[in-house]
Amino acid sequence: MQRISLIEPKAADPSAKRIMENLLKQFGVVIPPVKALAHKPDLLRAVLSLTNTAHGKGEIDLGLKEILNIRASSINGCEFCVKMHSSLAQSHKVSLEKINAAKEGSGNSIFSEEERAALRFCEESTEKVSVTDETFISLKDSFSESAIVEISGVVSTINLWNRIIVGLGF
Repeated sequence: MQRISLIEPKAADPSAKRIMENLLKQFGVVIPPVKALAHKPDLLRAVLSLTNTAHGKGEIDLGLKEILNIRASSINGCEFCVKMHSSLAQSHKVSLEKINAAKEGSGNSIFSEEERAALRFCEESTEKVSVTDETFISLKDSFSESAIVEISGVVSTINLWNRIIVGLGF
């Protein structure tokens, strides 16, 4: 159940309106959580800036980023994000098998050792915040330090969105 009113672009504060109009041009839609965050345009701008930085092109494959988004969102019970990121994963050529496996966890043999390391990091940092040394060592065996920071940014950002979306009732 949605807990907060949505602000449509035409009724938004000028800075939120610009952001939403740009999203509409870029994606053809403004998702409800963005319309809710329009109540606080500075927060909306900051969250979207962080999201664009963490989830944009970098060292980590965009498909793997979507797998991490799906896994964290599944753990957090954010069906809105699971659906959205499953669709985005398909657009990045992630197989339906991997998309479905991401909902279940890192144990599936469909994932490469590199993907499993990233998924274990995602699971531990989402569920407990802390990550074991064993998990971190396996992550270091597969990724550069800058890529690990990128993975951490992806996982942190999707956890932020999950908390906003679930908390506000989407």
